[in-house]
Amino acid sequence: MKPSRNLAIALAVGILMTGAGVVHAETLQDAVAFMLKSNPDVRAQYYNRMAKEKEVRQAKAGYLPTIDVYVAAGLDRQHESSVPPQGFATSWPASSTVSVRQNVFRFFGTQSEVERQEARVKSQEYLLHGSAENNALLSSKAFLNVLRNQELYDLAQENLTNHLRIHDQVKLRSESGVDRRADFDQVMGRLALAQSNLVAAQANLADSATDYQAVVGHAPGNLIKPEPAGSALPKSIEEAEQLAVLNNPTLKSAKADIEARNAQHATAKSQLYPSLDLALDYKWRKDTENIPGRREDFLAMATVSFNILNGGWNKARLGQTTYEIYEAQEIAENTKRQTIQSIRLSWEANKTATERVAFLEEYVRAAGQTSDAFGAQWNIGRRTMFDLLDTQAEYINAKASLVNAKYDKIYSEYRILNAMSQLIPFLGLQLSDQNLVVTTKNAP
Repeated sequence: MKPSRNLAIALAVGILMTGAGVVHAETLQDAVAFMLKSNPDVRAQYYNRMAKEKEVRQAKAGYLPTIDVYVAAGLDRQHESSVPPQGFATSWPASSTVSVRQNVFRFFGTQSEVERQEARVKSQEYLLHGSAENNALLSSKAFLNVLRNQELYDLAQENLTNHLRIHDQVKLRSESGVDRRADFDQVMGRLALAQSNLVAAQANLADSATDYQAVVGHAPGNLIKPEPAGSALPKSIEEAEQLAVLNNPTLKSAKADIEARNAQHATAKSQLYPSLDLALDYKWRKDTENIPGRREDFLAMATVSFNILNGGWNKARLGQTTYEIYEAQEIAENTKRQTIQSIRLSWEANKTATERVAFLEEYVRAAGQTSDAFGAQWNIGRRTMFDLLDTQAEYINAKASLVNAKYDKIYSEYRILNAMSQLIPFLGLQLSDQNLVVTTKNAP
């Protein structure tokens, strides 16, 4: 039995250290900080925000003039048979034009488009924060699950050790004729079950290590159990709900989308009004249009353009943007409801876990005392072996339930912080371009 026990322990340690290189202490803050710089989902949201900032710059280009340069050169050869002397006339025409265009007024169309793009950047910024918070929660869950399954594995190992000890004692009693052979067979069956439970616990530990690597980005090392976050939680569910509605980044993003839709409607409305533009052209020509010699032209014009009929497109566009505003408002309202639902569910989960921990601690204490008493009574023949095995199994199960309840409680606290967008600040981390994502060196 002992070689298999040592092999199980070695495998469990190898699971945790795969890809980690050497044993190193890792806190939850370390894990989340590493995740923020390497998680593909967070990185994609970051680059999406950077791309939208470039769209703001594109919209602001409407405030500035456009300058175009056209240059042309070629060969012009004409046959002249009616005018002596007969033959071919060859010339080398060339021309160049510098054209400057500047919009003076478009009924705030450019301004509205800039505001729309700025609102989209703000919306994406909130989505980035929400993605970072949600992935921080996933990382916290993976972190806690590794610790949880490590403790459950230790309990399974403790349970197997208890069965091995009783197995050795019953074997001696059976061989000396004190206990029946059937008792020894029963112990062998219980021992096989304990070994099976250890294998299952080992598999759960391996799965949690795999999940950790998928979420955080590297295999878990020597994880340090985090402290509970109870002191950072609001005092009441009403306060938690208010903070969630005020700070939730997904809800803020939905409200920014409403701003973007309003600006989009204003942009569409500008199409119904005249547009004033200035045009400056300088042209230089040589031997063009069958006119020999060099000519220079300078043209300055102010142009007012106004669309009278466009097949109803402008009116339909206004109707479209109006309905899109209504859509964004409903999405924001639905997001608010989901935010309230999430914080309330998290609060109730934390309340339930807190109560369960208190009851299970009492249960573990009582089960431990019963197990010790039954062990002493079994040694003097007042309890059967089955009584002892049952009480020890109950004690191990009680401790396993307490382990699960404690980690559920910590995770429920993190869920509340996440719903209020406070998990990352609680961990002592900040979201910025420097510590959020490692950008490429050649980024524009």
